[in-house]
Amino acid sequence: MGPPYEICQTFTNIMKKNKYTLTKTLVLDFLKENKLMSVATFGEFPWIAIVYYTFDNDLNLYFLSSPSTLHCKQIKQNGKVSVAIVDSHQGINSLKRGLQIYGIAKEVSGANKIQHVLKLWKDSLEVDKPELSYQNMVKKAIKGRMFQILPKRIKLFDQKLFQVEDGEEPVLEF
Repeated sequence: MGPPYEICQTFTNIMKKNKYTLTKTLVLDFLKENKLMSVATFGEFPWIAIVYYTFDNDLNLYFLSSPSTLHCKQIKQNGKVSVAIVDSHQGINSLKRGLQIYGIAKEVSGANKIQHVLKLWKDSLEVDKPELSYQNMVKKAIKGRMFQILPKRIKLFDQKLFQVEDGEEPVLEF
């Protein structure tokens, strides 16, 4: 006679849960494959912007944008943002892949930090514009500023990797 049904069912649920664990490595691999993200903000009303991004090994996202844009104005009012990253070339009948993030956004401050993330952004996106520099930001010769999104919750939907129902995809929470 085998173990009681409840023990078998519990073990099965644990194995299913472990099979579909989202890891930092999976998120980093996905981030490396894409360059554009949609950032949803909220001030007096919701807004969404498409920006080029980069990231660090702690899963922070960085983008360059002018503080005069609506999404940056709204970030200053309310740092809570949502992000979606997908490969827009996916076919409608293809297996879905994408990343959804909830986090806190803010303008990057401190000379060393700004220089570091600006270099990271330019290098990862292969931006070859010498005029796009920290010195020109200080001189206000360029309007763009670096912004950071600190993730609080990340969900990767990947129908090839995780065979789960919509809404049941694994998440990372911080």
